[in-house]
Amino acid sequence: MTASTVKERKIGGLYVSGEELAFPLKHTDVQAKIDGNLSRVEVTQTFENPFTKTLEAVYIFPLPDEAAVDEMEIKIRDRVIKGNIKKREEAQQIYEKAKQEGQTAGLLEQERDNIFTQSLANILPGEEIQVTIRYSDSLKFAGGNYEFVFPMVVGPRYIPGTPLDSNVGGGTAPAPMTQNQDTDVVPDASRLNAPILPEEMRSRHNINVTVEIDAGVPVQKIESPSHKLKIEHLEEGCVQIQLSDDDTIPNKDLILRYQIAGENTQTTVLTQADERGGHFAIYLIPAIKYQSDEIIPKDIVFLVDTSGSQSGAPLQKCQELMRQFINGLNSHDTFSILDFSNTVRQLSQTPLTNTDSNRKKAIDYINTLCARGATEMLSGIRAAINVPTLEGRVRTVVLLTDGYIGNENQICAEVQQSLEPGNRLYSFGAGSSVNRLLINRVAEVGRGIPCIIRHDEPTEDVTEKFFRRINNPVLTDIEIIWEGKGEPPTLYPEKAPDLFAEQPLVLFGRKQDGIPGKLRISGTSVVGKRYEKTFNLKFDPEEGNSAVAQLWGRQRIKALTNEMFAYETKAGVEAVTETALTYQLLSPYTAFVAVSEEVRVNPDGETVSVQVPVEMPEGVSYEGVFGAEIVEERSRGLSMPTAMQAQTLGGLTARGSSPLSPQATHGGQSLSAIARSSFKRRSGANAFSRMADSPQITIIRATGLDEDAIARLNQHLQTLTLPSRTNGEMVFECVVQKGRLKRVMLDEEASTVKIAKIVDLIKRSLLKWRVPPSVTGTVTVTLSLQS
Repeated sequence: MTASTVKERKIGGLYVSGEELAFPLKHTDVQAKIDGNLSRVEVTQTFENPFTKTLEAVYIFPLPDEAAVDEMEIKIRDRVIKGNIKKREEAQQIYEKAKQEGQTAGLLEQERDNIFTQSLANILPGEEIQVTIRYSDSLKFAGGNYEFVFPMVVGPRYIPGTPLDSNVGGGTAPAPMTQNQDTDVVPDASRLNAPILPEEMRSRHNINVTVEIDAGVPVQKIESPSHKLKIEHLEEGCVQIQLSDDDTIPNKDLILRYQIAGENTQTTVLTQADERGGHFAIYLIPAIKYQSDEIIPKDIVFLVDTSGSQSGAPLQKCQELMRQFINGLNSHDTFSILDFSNTVRQLSQTPLTNTDSNRKKAIDYINTLCARGATEMLSGIRAAINVPTLEGRVRTVVLLTDGYIGNENQICAEVQQSLEPGNRLYSFGAGSSVNRLLINRVAEVGRGIPCIIRHDEPTEDVTEKFFRRINNPVLTDIEIIWEGKGEPPTLYPEKAPDLFAEQPLVLFGRKQDGIPGKLRISGTSVVGKRYEKTFNLKFDPEEGNSAVAQLWGRQRIKALTNEMFAYETKAGVEAVTETALTYQLLSPYTAFVAVSEEVRVNPDGETVSVQVPVEMPEGVSYEGVFGAEIVEERSRGLSMPTAMQAQTLGGLTARGSSPLSPQATHGGQSLSAIARSSFKRRSGANAFSRMADSPQITIIRATGLDEDAIARLNQHLQTLTLPSRTNGEMVFECVVQKGRLKRVMLDEEASTVKIAKIVDLIKRSLLKWRVPPSVTGTVTVTLSLQS
């Protein structure tokens, strides 16, 4: 047997052998050091092979969505192997080659800004291997409180779209969607969801977190709404905080809040200099009083997620927030209420005035909300944005959700493209382990503010702060001007947002030539007065904090990827990749890989590949995610383990479903009927002929494809119906992996058609094309569109 024919059994991560359950992930240890506004965090994951065969372990886990991950290493016995940052495809190839040749290897990849995959190949039976990941992050600061957050589990993501494994071209309906099926909307869905442990079952995996705060002055009012803490005050204002021994299950975000003694720092400036230039971070809290008597009539649209994952505590928290929101409206405000799951429902067709009878009507509607079905958030967002706006009012959309979806970019792109200038979107994430990436980004592009509230936290302060903020920003029309020699610094965010009550302005900059100068920040206060603050910036290589440069690189990557919410571009991907390699950062297009020098296992031996199971997030309903029928079936199955067989509790059942891989139902309602209906609607226009005025799509150039592949792709594209009167050329660069076009990027410089809707339609069609086995690497296709 050759290395290429090594027998490998892939299992869902929960392994039954006789009476014993075996779990590859043994322990996670987190060491965080906080200095002022910055944190440096070290995460060590300990894996152990409990089997008698060589193990490959795959673990999906979260990190903060703006963390700058810049180090990874693996430790085998006493030897430490440092990971190297590479382009993602190159790192994957190095890892696969090492795995086939019997070397022990580790691969760290980023699936989303807050979802990561750790793969470890060729762990010997009984062997223990440690993976250490290091990152820098910037602490949140609001209302006098610093907040440190460490997420511990990825909640089950709902995946919309048509499965890529369905035979769409043959005219049959798409197969039922599961959470681990790639779709034309979320082509990497299979990499987002880990198997979830059955209810009432615990793995041996636990987590320890130690946080050291060095504030230089006494730290006070330390609290956590999520965990029990052990607190030890050290010398010179330092504090060490650990999780209580009975609160180490990794099923919820750690939220740690504290204050420092004395006056709250209004301004912090941090700098760093090296061969890449001078870097700086500015944290500015303008000393401006909030004017509570300046109130503008508002039109608020409340959009509530009522999909299955919201069942129980999350929806109850959203209902509690909604009741307080309705009762807290000003007398001249108007409001609407919409809720969404498979479909969108609404309280009224038009906004309601704030009267006693309308408030009662709203509260009655809120009280009857129930959670079931899929998380079709895009429909909800579109409906909320399109609610008629009364003349003379500012539209405010308020989204309440756990954010458990895999199509975050699609949602952010819709807000980015469709929310009218001057309107705002605020997002509230309710639960123990919400999708902070979605909550943060959708508010950012919606020019609002995100808020995370646990399902068991009081809501009074949250609603009071919300109204205090939306009534009026504190500082608007912010301008940033460089006064000094040389080129001005590159700043992120590129356009400063309006500031609200108790919200700091956070800027990250790089002065490539390192020449000092002044940065002047000005804006208009709520009472119309001009506000101004000037900073003297000097860059001393002998002083400073190295994390500042890494965080600037991370903010640049974030800004570049935010520009690609609608679709990826060749130039954008190249810019992100270049930045990530320069600053040694993990990104969607780079990965860390570490490989042992020696061959450690027999390349021809049998390997067990295990995806590590995770806890269901605290407060999330199993029935809401999986459906009552599947939960009942699984509870019966647990009482009958199969001895002496490689049987996974998260594996295939007799009917071929995967009950511990969360279904895309998010409420137990199968989406096969929905998928079939959607397919019929899409294919109906193409059943006999193309629409008469739909553009003709023709491949005029292609590299990486032979004549037969070009002919097949050309035939595949003819089933696509595009908007009429579209003419021009589009150039796509595509990365081929395992018989699929895994990444489809538009070359904007070479394309004359760049309309987001058309790019999306063609991209989704390309993703569904079955690539011939002879095609590998990168493919470039130039399409002509002629009406």
